[in-house]
Amino acid sequence: MIAAVAVLAGCASTPQPTGDPDPGGRLLAAIKPVLGAAPAGAHISSRHATMPKWDSCDGIESTYGWDEPTVNLDFTGGGTDAQVIAHLKAALRTLGWTFDTANSSPTGPWYWHKTVATNVQGTVQLLGGSASNPPDWDLQATTPPATHPATGC
Repeated sequence: MIAAVAVLAGCASTPQPTGDPDPGGRLLAAIKPVLGAAPAGAHISSRHATMPKWDSCDGIESTYGWDEPTVNLDFTGGGTDAQVIAHLKAALRTLGWTFDTANSSPTGPWYWHKTVATNVQGTVQLLGGSASNPPDWDLQATTPPATHPATGC
């Protein structure tokens, strides 16, 4: 019994990272301007950019890969829900993002898309508003890694 446990424990391992998930940091740089999209008067509670890390959402060896480059902006205030949405539509359009009317709901979440590299599409997602408790906003931009994405998520 002890030998069986030792053998099973030896099977679980983290595979070595493969490839470069963001050559030259270009993917993260392409989505980073989203961090400046908050409306005037908004209180920024969090603003950060995250480089891809080697990970697996389910811990299974065969699903390891790179997480997405991500930027996240959390804020409160900035106007009514309609004012915040209108501001973000204009601000993100200026940054080259296209509002996704097909997948956005009038009450959220709201989505935008942009080609950030050859054949690579980034996504911005906005959650929150006055319906959230407490009322706040979470704006997140992501893009797939350049190689070996994590699976099983």
